[in-house]
Amino acid sequence: MRSVPARFESAMDATAKGGAVVLLLGVPTSIALVNIGILLILIGWFLSGRWRWKFDVVRHHPLTLPVLLLSALVLIGIAHSDAPKAYINHHLYVYSKLPLMLMLLTLFHDPRWQRRGLLAFAIGSVVTVVSTYANIWFEVPWSDSHNQGLGLTHHVFNDYIAQGLAMSFFTALALVIAIDARERSIRWAWVLVAAFTVFSITHLLQGRTGQVVLLAMFCALAAVAAPAAWRWRVLVTVAVATVLLFLSSPLLRARVISLFAEFSQYTDAGVFTTSTGYRLDMWRNALEMFMTSPLWGHGTAGYRVLSEQVYADAAVCAVACVHPHNQFLLLAVDFGVLGLVGYVLLLQRSFRAAFDLTSRYRNLLVAFLAILFVDSFINGPFWVTTERHLFASVLPLLLAGWRLPAESRVDPLLASARST
Repeated sequence: MRSVPARFESAMDATAKGGAVVLLLGVPTSIALVNIGILLILIGWFLSGRWRWKFDVVRHHPLTLPVLLLSALVLIGIAHSDAPKAYINHHLYVYSKLPLMLMLLTLFHDPRWQRRGLLAFAIGSVVTVVSTYANIWFEVPWSDSHNQGLGLTHHVFNDYIAQGLAMSFFTALALVIAIDARERSIRWAWVLVAAFTVFSITHLLQGRTGQVVLLAMFCALAAVAAPAAWRWRVLVTVAVATVLLFLSSPLLRARVISLFAEFSQYTDAGVFTTSTGYRLDMWRNALEMFMTSPLWGHGTAGYRVLSEQVYADAAVCAVACVHPHNQFLLLAVDFGVLGLVGYVLLLQRSFRAAFDLTSRYRNLLVAFLAILFVDSFINGPFWVTTERHLFASVLPLLLAGWRLPAESRVDPLLASARST
């Protein structure tokens, strides 16, 4: 019979793991659920003890070095930053999701909880897809777009960019489940789910991010999941499907046409108050900021301070001063080469670790990293609220199954429960 402290630790461990599942359920659906999940994680994780085991799980993991490096740079960067306290505090809050990733590695270490986390994300994604289609015909109470009819955007819980990112990964999840399914009926059911999700991204969401990362995801998944003899055929199929979706989606065609128009407006006339123009101008200015201090950067919230000197208009600054819509440049401006190296390490070590996982999690992780990699060039995946919830939770979820070949780490709480 276990002692009172052991039962308390077990209850707190279950609380933290339950919070992690709630977090994954909230990622595609509700920021409120995300916040509840994080609160349960913090309470349960710190009160569940087992520090030696947690340290053992984390210390050799591929995520740990880049996460600790980036976290340290945020703290060190405060010392040479000219940013006001409010900006620094906000950056500390944003980057607090980095150590949360290490906590999630321990919570999803048990394969059963890893599967529950994926299931929670899948349930939230199904609710999102169904709500998106329902919003075509009537006003869904939780709709963020408030539109009815085809040819319009129908994002529901989150903005269209975040929904496009999350649903792109859900498409990968549905396809991987279909690939692994033994029964034909189950396989085709999940293929159908993937098809409906793809259509919701290409025909029912405005913006270009979801469509671009969806294409990158399909290419990455084809490269790792398709047999070598079929790989090029699958990639050709992806290319043909992309053309057909483009031709059949007025919303997608309009956004692609506007991309070229906005690019020309910026290069020919210097018009930057468009989606493309803003990005081009922010990237150019951020690169110049980086080059003025490439080694150490400008400190925590350095981009925010410097960009306010560039963009004097308040309306323009509200868009361009928060982050440069490029995760690489944001970290490079704030923390110099070390910030850039830290983020590249995060991507590189995660990619290498994918090939030490089972085939299902390898395929999912490579597809997810393709989404993260592309989004890092055009948005702020670890800065924007809804996006960082996605990437800071799903990445450790997928990587939690990584093990050192020579080690077998057993959760002492789990071992104790089995022995009683």
